[in-house]
Amino acid sequence: MNMLRNAVLAAASALTLAAALPAQAAIQNWDFSGQFDSGAFIGAAYSGSVAFDDAALTGVGQEWLLLDSFSFTLLGQHYALADAAAPAEAAFVDGRFVGVGYSVASGDPLFSLVAGYEQIGEAFVAYDTVGGLSGAGSLAFTPAVPEPGSWALMAGGLALLAGMARRRA
Repeated sequence: MNMLRNAVLAAASALTLAAALPAQAAIQNWDFSGQFDSGAFIGAAYSGSVAFDDAALTGVGQEWLLLDSFSFTLLGQHYALADAAAPAEAAFVDGRFVGVGYSVASGDPLFSLVAGYEQIGEAFVAYDTVGGLSGAGSLAFTPAVPEPGSWALMAGGLALLAGMARRRA
């Protein structure tokens, strides 16, 4: 029982110290996928991932943060940040992630990922082909599963806290 109490006290001390330090940047990784529900490519699936640093968020109103990475596979073609026609950004409303703004201005089809206005469920993809056909599709965003290295780092931190608590006992 003393060991558990000491571990809790050590964790509380670490949290107090962390609260006194300036906030650290938090890299967010999100996966997304969907399929076209209208137009020439109806039924075609697509998927990708984005990463961004949310440390600059204020949590008030509409905010846009530049993406650190972007990967998207559409109709067998791969797109990255370098392919964007304008800066690619993550969109937020009152601190909530609502999607991504990303467009390409060359190739076929031309397309844009459009962030939701108030909710992440409103995000979508729209496209136009050289032949004048257009369509749209859904986007579903999910937080990316942490890499095994992240889990190992977290487990190591917990082990360190337990070791500190054991020494104090």
